[in-house]
Amino acid sequence: MKLHEYIQAYEFEEVYPHIGLMFPNARKQRAEFKHAYEILLETRPVASKKYIMYQLMEDPDTNEMFFGADDSNFNGPWDVLLGKEVKIGPKVDLSKEEILANCLLNVILIGRHPKSFDKDYATIVR
Repeated sequence: MKLHEYIQAYEFEEVYPHIGLMFPNARKQRAEFKHAYEILLETRPVASKKYIMYQLMEDPDTNEMFFGADDSNFNGPWDVLLGKEVKIGPKVDLSKEEILANCLLNVILIGRHPKSFDKDYATIVR
């Protein structure tokens, strides 16, 4: 399933609680995250052969294991990220909403956002 298909399949309200659990500051930035979601819904995806791969990963600093995707999967403009396939490894135990919440966080924090999101981005990373 492509990232843009995930975004179209879920309402912001279904995903937002998971964003707040993963990124506690988001609990005070609902409007900014909702604006990102709306922009992503309206953005036309660019076809891509690349993908976002969720798998069991190890934190190099703490050696803790977690489910996630490599940051490099989110390096690119939003329209290209929307066109990427989201792949889920066999041992990944995350709901579709959790996957989408994590994708959204990474798209916002790592991806290259459009100029219309500059003000909200500045609020989120401050």
